[in-house]
Amino acid sequence: MKDISVTQGGQHASAQREVKPHKWALNLWARVFRRLARRWTVHSHVRKYCRPFTVEGRENLASIKNPVLIVANHTSHFDTVIVLSLLPASIYDRTAVVAAADRMYRERIKGMWHSLRYNAFPITRGGGREALAYSQWLLHNGWSLLIFPEGKRSRTGELLPFHGGPAILATQQNVPVLPIYIEGAGRILPPGTNRSHPAPVVARVGSLLTFPEGTAISDAKHAMEEAVRALACTATDQKQAAAS
Repeated sequence: MKDISVTQGGQHASAQREVKPHKWALNLWARVFRRLARRWTVHSHVRKYCRPFTVEGRENLASIKNPVLIVANHTSHFDTVIVLSLLPASIYDRTAVVAAADRMYRERIKGMWHSLRYNAFPITRGGGREALAYSQWLLHNGWSLLIFPEGKRSRTGELLPFHGGPAILATQQNVPVLPIYIEGAGRILPPGTNRSHPAPVVARVGSLLTFPEGTAISDAKHAMEEAVRALACTATDQKQAAAS
């Protein structure tokens, strides 16, 4: 799997090219394909490589409705399927995944396959607010979004600073935010390697965040980052308690 992320930084600018979203991926036939293929494109990957796979806070998924902005930390190419495996069918069926155009859409056929398989769509790094237009349209029309606000994989596992794009979406489109923290996925496919290995994975699902009208983008970004960081700290605390 390729890296799925969103950032507003200027890195890799020379490799950027404008790639339009494949709107056909929203059509009924494409949604039916993903629904039927989820067993193989999502759950089989999780079963094969996340061993064991533990989910904490699953009760926080019971009441979510579309549209919702799903944000998670990013350490592995497997983060996307892990998050997608958690979602209730009603949310999964109407979730789109933000993808870096210079990573997943460099090759036309592969890009189309990513759009069909995960309902991914490209966003240009460094595109600023204009690059968020399709994301805003999706949320406005009742689609949920999966975004990795760090913008790239963390090589150390430490949470990187969040970019502002997700906060802009949450505040301007007035949608709740579902924070998720994934522990251990970075051991499945470490940076610089080509072979995947099974590893224990824990996914923590936090409570929904909502932002009152008029919330500053900086405040929303901080709240989202702190929510994911709190889930990470909880996982660390449990590890330390088990070792003592």
